[in-house]
Amino acid sequence: MPDRSATQPGEKRNSGIMSESLLKSRNFVFLSACAILAALSFNFILGSFFRPLWFDEAITVMDFVLQPNPADIYRFYNIPNNHIVYNLFLRLWIDLCGPIPYLDKVSLRLFTVLTTVASIILILRFWGRRFSRETAIIASFCLVLSPAFAIYSTAVRGYMLSILFIIIALEFSLRYMETGRKSHLAILFAVSFLTAGIMPTNLIASAAIFILMIPSFKTKDLFGTRTMLLAAVPVAAFILFYLPIAGKLIKALSLSEGWSDGFGASIHFYGAFAISFLPLIILAAVSRLISGEKSPLSSIVPVTLIFLIPLVIFMAKSPAPFPRAFICLWPIWMVILCRSADPIVRRLNGRYSGLALAGLLLICLACAAGPYKFSSQLSGIISKGGQDDFFKPYFMRADFRPTETISKCTELA
Repeated sequence: MPDRSATQPGEKRNSGIMSESLLKSRNFVFLSACAILAALSFNFILGSFFRPLWFDEAITVMDFVLQPNPADIYRFYNIPNNHIVYNLFLRLWIDLCGPIPYLDKVSLRLFTVLTTVASIILILRFWGRRFSRETAIIASFCLVLSPAFAIYSTAVRGYMLSILFIIIALEFSLRYMETGRKSHLAILFAVSFLTAGIMPTNLIASAAIFILMIPSFKTKDLFGTRTMLLAAVPVAAFILFYLPIAGKLIKALSLSEGWSDGFGASIHFYGAFAISFLPLIILAAVSRLISGEKSPLSSIVPVTLIFLIPLVIFMAKSPAPFPRAFICLWPIWMVILCRSADPIVRRLNGRYSGLALAGLLLICLACAAGPYKFSSQLSGIISKGGQDDFFKPYFMRADFRPTETISKCTELA
């Protein structure tokens, strides 16, 4: 009898064909990419999860979140450091985690981590429907591999919650524009209310969302009810949230805090985005170049305005705002890039099924390796006066030891 345990030549060929077809399978490559994305996210989050609290985080916890009466988090709006809605949610989260052993010890940063994970999931879900799922995962990779991700994915601050809510607001703005359903408008109002309540500057992101919608409206509909409601809802939500504390808001916004150099703040902000999303920017540019299509002026002007918003504010206000205050615009800028990059990603997937995504993600990893290896050098080149919001701020450095300062202060006292 022949030995069936031995590998036959036909079996080897079948195995090789199976491996080759597996690599070319879009589903297999996409699921593998999701697994790698999850592993990378976990790695970067774990790397900064147990770092000591830095100045703004300490103020958040001691001066706002741990108020005896949670309602005081809203009432005591003395400085913009109070990300009111984030702090209220964090207080609720801490109270829920309190009775659970060990969870109470990691609850501070864990809440932000959950908002970060939710943001990535929604990018894959929402944008994977509007564009190809491969385009959505490339955008997610760029975000997770960005130096800013390691900083803000675990920060006890409201920046990642802002990004989460803006992703939702953008989606339901698009849905309302497409369907006109009142339920979508109601969700948009609720999300806009919460978004505005985290930081007043988030209203800029709401304005950018509306500007992005303008080319989609027909000329006769520009002043129609649906358009006007889409514009008015975020403004109304902002006014409703801050009207009871309007005086405190005005005083808080009048504080002279920020960067002394508006031009330097601009370079820092735009440089951080360009370095983080370089693969997506290249894909968008190549796609436009290959297609040869000329965008109408009605599309070019709104997109240009959206990208110029931070520059105008940086240059007009003295001192310039902290660049991190405009991270709320990143999801909108990402969508604009995805819209331009999607045609070439689809074309590559059609020609090199599965392999195209694998190659593009390797390029993303290669582009991210440099900024991570030389993050301290980038911090010194792009940042001035020791200020840094996106590369290697002082609290992310190995020599950051706030406990030593506290001990010395206690000793001196």
